[in-house]
Amino acid sequence: MDDGPPELTEYDDAVLSLVEQVPRGRVTTYGAIADALFDAYGYGPRFAARVMSRHGATVTWWRCVRSDGTLPDRLLDEARQAWLEEGTPLRPTGAVDVRKALWLPSAG
Repeated sequence: MDDGPPELTEYDDAVLSLVEQVPRGRVTTYGAIADALFDAYGYGPRFAARVMSRHGATVTWWRCVRSDGTLPDRLLDEARQAWLEEGTPLRPTGAVDVRKALWLPSAG
């Protein structure tokens, strides 16, 4: 029996809130999110990625990428479309140019 989506934790809410703050045409990384929240929660990038995997559909998920500017293959086509629409700097490979597009979140 499916009980619906898992309940959001305080950490989940914090991750999603930071992702929602990323401006159009910019991205942040799972690592940057984890760094911004580390003092309060002590979790690394894999935890931020897990939150996005479970709950990211409710926010601008394409603005939170891996450190190499990619996302899981199943998300790339839709993400590239959003990146192009927003004018996000891309590399010739189609991945985000993180050096040009990076936005660093602040927990406070």
